[in-house]
Amino acid sequence: MKQLNLNFTLIHKGFVLLRRLSFMALFVLLMVGCGSRNADNLSADDHHFAAFYADYLARSGVTDKGRAAPWTDLTPAGLDTLFVRHKLDQKTFDARLNAYSRDPELWRKVLLEVRRNLGQERP
Repeated sequence: MKQLNLNFTLIHKGFVLLRRLSFMALFVLLMVGCGSRNADNLSADDHHFAAFYADYLARSGVTDKGRAAPWTDLTPAGLDTLFVRHKLDQKTFDARLNAYSRDPELWRKVLLEVRRNLGQERP
């Protein structure tokens, strides 16, 4: 009878261990999921810059897959039009470039947003 009780205890301990491991796995998955969502958040300025840069690249003949369309020369007037269209001024543009030069990870995220924007501009 004690042997049966011992086996029941081992099985019970196994279930308790399995339950604890499942809770720990769930916790880890939640932490990873929440962390990855927060890591990709960009500020409104970053989104404006990404939209501007994607528009600039598209007008210059760059596509989302790296295939170059016929190259067109963007004039200073055309560049000014892009600044106005995206509600961006030279001071903000320079400040964003400075921030991206100090934070390569942020620049990578902005470039991913640019790639998404280029993908959405397909005819």
